[in-house]
Amino acid sequence: MKFPQRYFIDTKFLSRSTVGIILLVIICVWISGQSSHRSLFQNSIISTSILGTAFLLFISLGLYYGLKLKDNIGHVLTKENIKKLSDKTPEIGSFDFDGPALGDGIGGIIVSIIAWIVISIVLVFLLYFLGVFFWVVVLLFTAMLYWIFFRALRLVFKNSKHCRGNLLKSLGFGFLYSFLYLSWIYGIIFIVNYLV
Repeated sequence: MKFPQRYFIDTKFLSRSTVGIILLVIICVWISGQSSHRSLFQNSIISTSILGTAFLLFISLGLYYGLKLKDNIGHVLTKENIKKLSDKTPEIGSFDFDGPALGDGIGGIIVSIIAWIVISIVLVFLLYFLGVFFWVVVLLFTAMLYWIFFRALRLVFKNSKHCRGNLLKSLGFGFLYSFLYLSWIYGIIFIVNYLV
């Protein structure tokens, strides 16, 4: 079978549709499990199996038709992104804290003012540090998922030149890569189920 052109998919479109599909499958499985009283373990296995089947079909058909991914997201973890997200942390002037009441005399007033200043400074630094830390962790997690999923998918679809038009070879690579992508997820689900 002849294929006249190469098919390209934008990674931005693919990432948004992937998140939407994952959420839709998880919600549908959870809602359908309400009536039959399935456990979290059963819902997780069913959701992962449905997503795994969809992933197998996506990879196999992508290899068969010669699909390529076009990277239009770029680098996720950059200094500019960290700076933008760290600007969302609370400002020092916006923090208000009432100090503890330590007594009615002049000593209690002085101690409460000093305690109020020290606690305010410590909390402001903690809020700023935790805010920056939180956003850096979110960016790092996003960058890891992006690299693991989309960069690895680009490597998978580099085999499309060998599989294009060959359904059996495309299904073989699809099974191999689906197993590599999903086996650790099943492992985590089973480990959590038997440890908890």
